[in-house]
Amino acid sequence: MKLLVHLLTCLLCSLAHFNTLAQQEGRIETDRPDQTECPFIVKKGYIQAEMGFNKSLDGGQLEYVLPTTLLKYGLSKSIELRYISNLQGSSTFRFHSEALGLKWRLMDPVGWKPRTAVIVHYNFRDEKRDVSDQDLKPHSWSQIVLTLQNDLYKNLGIGYNFGVEFHENGTAEGIYRIAPSINIGKKGYAYAEVFGRLPNNSVTEHWFDGGLAYYASDDLKLDVSAGNSFTNSENWYVAVGVSFRVKVVGKQVGK
Repeated sequence: MKLLVHLLTCLLCSLAHFNTLAQQEGRIETDRPDQTECPFIVKKGYIQAEMGFNKSLDGGQLEYVLPTTLLKYGLSKSIELRYISNLQGSSTFRFHSEALGLKWRLMDPVGWKPRTAVIVHYNFRDEKRDVSDQDLKPHSWSQIVLTLQNDLYKNLGIGYNFGVEFHENGTAEGIYRIAPSINIGKKGYAYAEVFGRLPNNSVTEHWFDGGLAYYASDDLKLDVSAGNSFTNSENWYVAVGVSFRVKVVGKQVGK
């Protein structure tokens, strides 16, 4: 954990100048730190990076991800482009290109109708990707996830996802993620979450986790989280993260 904190500190120092370049147009919205994807679209003309530094125990194997990265680009008011990668390992590390896709805004909130978007990802081939696939070739090739969010009473909200992941052998799995949250002051929030896949099989896991997030500015967000498996109590993870955005297309404000 000390290694993760040290890396995050170094990264924040190197990113400090980005904060003066970004246009202040509403607060950054991110898909991390929870597993539940948010329905917000990155602002048009912005690049947004969401980076997590993870330590996990999975099947007795201690692993680090330094970092996992989600890069987004706001193509329009309704569409963002997405690229996911990570640098993962224990004694040796390997770079993975995870997925490429987009998020498309479907509906803004009206009354009890949730803010809604759909995410579509193409997963790059990786033999170690998906141990929940019921086949000798553990590869999932695409995901479609409906992401929704409701603002509840005062400072409470809830995000939830329902989706499907398609496998190379013709099978598919359902995806569920549910994350209620509560605001803490004007710059922070806490969340709890359950997530997993259906149907169950011998290696499918269901998890619970929780975390805290803090907005250092409209364009810079910090987070910490931890989770444990319901299915296998020995499997856990801890993570710290940083997310930031920079306007790359269009006139900068405040220069």
